Amino acid sequence: MNSENIAPYFKYWGKAKKDPGKEGADYHLLVYHCLDVAAVGKCLLDVDKAITKDLSKFLEVSPKQVQDLIVFFLVFHDLGKFASAFQQLYSVPNNQLITVESCYQYNGKEYRHDRMGLYFWQKLREDIFAQLFNIDEFNQQNPLHVNALKSLMVIMDCMLGHHGQPINKNDPQSIAYYTEEQNLRAVKAFLVDVIDLLAFDFPLEKIVTKQWRKKLELVSWQIAGVTVLADWIGSDQFYFKYQSTPKSLSDYWQSIQKVALQAIGLTDLDQVPPVKPFESIQAHFGYSPTPLQRWAETIDIDDMPQLFILEDVTGAGKTEAALALTHRLMQAGAADGFYFGLPTMATSNAMFSRVAKNYQQMLSGSKNKQPSIVLAHGAREMNDLFRDVVLASGVTDQNYEKNDNTATAQCNEWLADSRKKALLAPVGVGTIDQALLAVLPRRHQSLRLLGLNRKVLIFDEVHAADEFMFELLESLLALHLHQGGSVILLTATLSLKQRQRLTDIWLKEVNIGSVKLREQAFPLATRVKLDNHQPILEQPLASRADVSRSVAVEQLTNIEQCIQTIIEAVTKGQCVVWVRNAVNDALEAYQLLQKHLKDPEQCLLFHSRFVLSDRKVIENRVLDIFGKAGNRDSRAGKVLIATQVFQESLDADADLMISDICPIDDLIQRAGRLHRHTRNAQGEYQAGITDCRSEPILYLHAPTYTDDPQGDWLSTDFRNTQYVYRSAGRLWLGLKKLLELGAIRMPEQARQLIEAVYSDEALAQIPQSLINQEHELFADELAKANKAKSNLLQWQSYGYCDQSAKAWHEDSSDISTRYSDIEMIEVLLLKQNASGALVPWIEDEKFAVQLSTVKLSKNKYADKLLPIPEQLSSAVEVLKQQYKYIDYLQLWLPECDPNFAYHPTTGFCEIQKEDLL
Repeated sequence: MNSENIAPYFKYWGKAKKDPGKEGADYHLLVYHCLDVAAVGKCLLDVDKAITKDLSKFLEVSPKQVQDLIVFFLVFHDLGKFASAFQQLYSVPNNQLITVESCYQYNGKEYRHDRMGLYFWQKLREDIFAQLFNIDEFNQQNPLHVNALKSLMVIMDCMLGHHGQPINKNDPQSIAYYTEEQNLRAVKAFLVDVIDLLAFDFPLEKIVTKQWRKKLELVSWQIAGVTVLADWIGSDQFYFKYQSTPKSLSDYWQSIQKVALQAIGLTDLDQVPPVKPFESIQAHFGYSPTPLQRWAETIDIDDMPQLFILEDVTGAGKTEAALALTHRLMQAGAADGFYFGLPTMATSNAMFSRVAKNYQQMLSGSKNKQPSIVLAHGAREMNDLFRDVVLASGVTDQNYEKNDNTATAQCNEWLADSRKKALLAPVGVGTIDQALLAVLPRRHQSLRLLGLNRKVLIFDEVHAADEFMFELLESLLALHLHQGGSVILLTATLSLKQRQRLTDIWLKEVNIGSVKLREQAFPLATRVKLDNHQPILEQPLASRADVSRSVAVEQLTNIEQCIQTIIEAVTKGQCVVWVRNAVNDALEAYQLLQKHLKDPEQCLLFHSRFVLSDRKVIENRVLDIFGKAGNRDSRAGKVLIATQVFQESLDADADLMISDICPIDDLIQRAGRLHRHTRNAQGEYQAGITDCRSEPILYLHAPTYTDDPQGDWLSTDFRNTQYVYRSAGRLWLGLKKLLELGAIRMPEQARQLIEAVYSDEALAQIPQSLINQEHELFADELAKANKAKSNLLQWQSYGYCDQSAKAWHEDSSDISTRYSDIEMIEVLLLKQNASGALVPWIEDEKFAVQLSTVKLSKNKYADKLLPIPEQLSSAVEVLKQQYKYIDYLQLWLPECDPNFAYHPTTGFCEIQKEDLL
């Protein structure tokens, strides 16, 4: 290219090497990077892709027009880098780049390059509009022209927000101080040439209407996600080699589209694995289906969004039923993958192995590679069979400024966190929280939402959601419906009010209106379709004989009775589980039993205050003893003291169980782990037989029942239970009903038990002495709901822009998906090695930090931990250089702390004074 004819925009850099000594050009021209990202976007939105077709259908334009619109504006995502303040950050000799004469210094905190692009857009938007639609000039008095610019701003908000959150549009004129006139001339020349370069076919009659703009706002959240992903892939030096020598935009555009296609082809994040044909539960899982599973494999399925609520007893195969429905939805073209969200980290670990065994029967690989599956928690569960999501090559660019990281740096940091990565893989297993973050104003929210696009969301134990989480869930389900997604909700216990609320979410979003639910049967399958004539199907189901059960309930009113009951069971060779409501209560019981048992090693402790590594060891030992494979020899005389973690999806069973009093739905879940597996006379699991053990008994550790309880009925002897569950009235209702029935009979009494506590009629029966607590709890639940609403993105009112939330938060900040009066802190346990250096508590080549972390109450524990001694400050700095993300963790050296300790068998605990004697 003749140097005299070089366009002014060729004197602007966009990317620079971190290490200039490495092979290749030292910098990448800005206009080439802009075209790189546009080329990736064109591949991501190929006209045959499902997401492009979905956007096309919703916006009522052709797939090609959707592609043209978004690709054209992707070219302008980095307009702000044309500002002289940004260009000052890097220079080369020989005047190959612009010479900055006079402007403010770059300000990465208030005026990052993404925000500075707004200035250039506002200066040139009217000219762009006129040229795009072949209009002589923009007319500010023409409302159609004004509306059109507002529609284009919806798109530009997505482009300028390519670093994961919308830009602040306040006072854009102040950005002028960071620019020079030469910047504006270069931008204008670039825009003119891009309009000539890219074919742009879009109907003006659409873009000028307010109605169409509202539709555009609703899908802008997906467009924003595509923008982030395109920028990440388009910033990968492995494919997009730096080019600092000018050549025509046309030549570069032709060549880079082939590179983009290659990069996309090797990126798991854009791959839709082929779906294998669904055969049957028998063929895929190797056994005859339960009634629920039979329904799941035979109910009619189409390619439209659908909501399923599956209610059945523990052990009825809800997981396999959900996987069968998911397989059939994918086969019908309604989904391309799925995300399985569990209540806790522990349950997601357990579910991963179950899903991992079956997902390859659902999806095909290609080129000798299996489709990706990612676990959102539990590094130990990753194995060689399942590949990591592949995106960035790991080569990083030079950061622009401490408050303005490059796209590659953000990409590598984001994908290093498996919790986030699990949303982008074809199959992800993790906590429900990671999905709920898609409706909260947190950086890269749009990428989470894009990851969920065209996936089936499967959420287990949905009944456990409190008012705070339910508000978030309601918003997510509505937004997921708008992007054409299906949802499967699993539960063993759900009140009619909760089920009505869940179905109303779906119906409200498609303007069908509430349909009153009438079916009280249990088990029950509910399906909601986008069908004005018959939107709701409530299907009563039978229960398999071996999961239909009656568990007798007997009461124990003090600790001594509990200890004596356990000792008697151990003497008989039984295995026992005592589920306590608080970690400190579990520790107390464990220490007591250690003194009473002949062999203290027979007693295990399982709660939430273990580092992940130890928690997995204990979890595996629990499953070895109490799981299906356990036999008489391994189970005899074993005692497990556990908290709520035991009841959450662990496939284990006990010969005898004691449970502290708890909400009736939780108690049903706990009772589901009593004689869960049918065992023969040798104590071995055997399917399809009558259990050879004596009839199961659940011992309920609870205050003495009285028709006229005092206000301190619960708190006197069950202070921690009162603290955890707060509603003494609802616990009193549950105890009353259980003592009246004398047993938990499933499934025939499931509805009766739940409605006896949660129906409006039941709540009216709470004694007056306990009613004040109930009123306080009701007010608290209302406050939780309001707090959740205030945190939520206002996506139904605004598109992807700064007005959609009061404030946006960094991805590392704690914007919670769960309401808690107790602020929790992640604490990293450290130790000193032989050379005196600080290292994570658990030694592991890749996941040492993750495996050495525990969550603790900030006020009760974390704030009281002894800080790292001053003499080890240099060792802390060395550690932080090795593990940069530990800045967000509290560091703790247990061996130096006189008040608190950590041990692999007891976890984190306070050192009692008698321990020091």
